[in-house]
Amino acid sequence: MKAHASVGEVNFDCLVGPTHHFGGLSLGNLASTSNKQKRSNPKKAALQGLKKMKFLRDLGFVQAVMPPHPRPHIKSLINLGFRGEDQEMLRAAYQMMPEVFSSFSSSSAMWAANAATVSPSLDSVDGLVHITPANLITMLHRSIEPDFTYSVFKAIFADEKHFLVHAPLLAHDVFSDEGAANHNRLTKNHGHRGLQIFVHGKDGFKTCAPTKIYPCRQSKLANQALINRHGLDDTYALTIQQNPAAIDAGAFHNDVVCVVNENVMLCHEWAFVDQEAVLLDIRARFHRLFGQDPIIVEVKNTELPIEDAVKSYLFNSQLLTKPDKSMLLFAPLDCTLNQHADAVIKKLVQDENPINQVAYFDISESMANGGGPACLRLRVVLTQEELLAIKQSVLLTDALYEELEQIITAYYVEDLTIEHFFEEHFLQQTKQALAEIAKALGLSDYLTGRGSSVF
Repeated sequence: MKAHASVGEVNFDCLVGPTHHFGGLSLGNLASTSNKQKRSNPKKAALQGLKKMKFLRDLGFVQAVMPPHPRPHIKSLINLGFRGEDQEMLRAAYQMMPEVFSSFSSSSAMWAANAATVSPSLDSVDGLVHITPANLITMLHRSIEPDFTYSVFKAIFADEKHFLVHAPLLAHDVFSDEGAANHNRLTKNHGHRGLQIFVHGKDGFKTCAPTKIYPCRQSKLANQALINRHGLDDTYALTIQQNPAAIDAGAFHNDVVCVVNENVMLCHEWAFVDQEAVLLDIRARFHRLFGQDPIIVEVKNTELPIEDAVKSYLFNSQLLTKPDKSMLLFAPLDCTLNQHADAVIKKLVQDENPINQVAYFDISESMANGGGPACLRLRVVLTQEELLAIKQSVLLTDALYEELEQIITAYYVEDLTIEHFFEEHFLQQTKQALAEIAKALGLSDYLTGRGSSVF
């Protein structure tokens, strides 16, 4: 199989929104629920995310930025019968439905790994990049994201010669879809066709896998639908089941226990059901397709107990290929504070595998709300021609970084309280910040002028 040397990976991160708060809205996400009602710092959160993007861009990785979603989501309040000025509706919603109020004010779209599932043109039968925004129906606060996400992707990937942006799957539990957090691509390198691995927690029509505590968020039927609509050859697509014990331990998405980059898979021993057989199957398929063996690093539960894997988010690190073809593990700073995670990483970079460097980064605001480095980005493999065909204004440059930093500094608050949502000045500042971010990203013409459904 011929390699394409001009193919590379672009990381799309979503900027944290001005209403970032700790609502404890995500059942099964232990960091989210344990930090409920903790005081949040939206300005710090957004700057941490932006600095993360710049850090990787400065290392030579291609980095793109997606805009925050408009929050509070006034359209949803109107849908529930609330009337009046924005601040009046928000106060009434808080008094009558506090959890709903929090859900409609959430900045959860910051975790772009849940935004969509992406199949590169190298893998699809029609030679297009296929993008399906996740329907995110399991959690109320995320179920209101797909429409705006679809609009953003239609603007960024507008060239139909190269890209096909699908509508989200049917908004039903049978097709519950949480995006790339449950999707991996294993390949010789980004320039080769890949084996796409779709992970599910439940079948669809059948009852949820035998979890005892937390819900399964990804459906096998959703994954099968994605394989079908993305035009993937069944030989290069694999569906496997997430370990329900890991879900009950707080691994609400597969990317909490597994990360893949090119020919390397780093996973926890509890990542999949019948894991020994699954890994043997993956090795056999990979060898049959590519004529070589993948590098699978399985971390045993005795080395890193599942509870520590969840606390540290080691597997939610970004795994990135450097110019010399070795790999960088871009990990949350929390890994250094966990004895087991720290020991695993030190051993990992010393062993015989492509991962020879680790970089730690402080994204404490995101981590406290349940999302690590890998949660904050959506990976998109593009040819050079496809990269030039996307909206260039979303690619991070020094000038864009400075402009976004200025907007965040000017409009985001440092200590968000409930009372902010009932103040006209705060709501106007929030709208102004979103409008200026959209303008900075060259998305104003597409995302504005659509009424209350967007801004």
